[in-house]
Amino acid sequence: MDSPCMKMRSAINRLTSSEVKWRTMIGVCCLLGLFQCLGQVEAQVPGFGQCPKVPVVENFDTYAYLGRWYEQEKYPFFFELGGRCITADYTLNPDGTIGVLNRQKNSLTGNENSISGSARIVQSAKLAVKFPSAPFNVEAPYWVIGTDYKTFAVVYACSDLRGLISAKVAWILTRKRHPDIETMKKAYAVLDSAKISRAYLTRTDQKNCEEVKKVPKIFKSTAIKG
Repeated sequence: MDSPCMKMRSAINRLTSSEVKWRTMIGVCCLLGLFQCLGQVEAQVPGFGQCPKVPVVENFDTYAYLGRWYEQEKYPFFFELGGRCITADYTLNPDGTIGVLNRQKNSLTGNENSISGSARIVQSAKLAVKFPSAPFNVEAPYWVIGTDYKTFAVVYACSDLRGLISAKVAWILTRKRHPDIETMKKAYAVLDSAKISRAYLTRTDQKNCEEVKKVPKIFKSTAIKG
């Protein structure tokens, strides 16, 4: 039986030019271990097979979703390791795309850092997010699978390579830094309904965090770009 690395090599040999970026990773994946490599690229909940079909919010209201969200729980995520007081601000760019600003504080050094990018609407609640300064400057999926816009949002992302391997990540976001139990129960219910495991969720430290100035007012006169 072919090993995962051999199967992955075979799949990569059939890649199109837009997928060539994976070629540079194959040697590292086979040396460090397939799961470890995927964890450092996208998330740390990798597995075999294609991404599952997950329902998203119907009639998604992008304007209502804009503003600040506080991260409460998530799957282990490489780019947020050691981070606390994590927030995400969504604004409307002049060109119709959605501005993304993620902030966090390093748990060890206390230093604050941020990363900015943009998102475009692919289909209703399915967005594609891109961070130019990230090590991998490619669009990543951002699916809103549940939200009431005022208290909570559940976000899911999954990427796979030819249906052979996949990497998943999920977030629970809230409008308040310290939400009540009922708000979290609503978020958990969304995950359960979508059959997304809660076993991998880790709590984000939101204690003793300084409040950063919120984003400016959003004007609805600008059309959102898909």
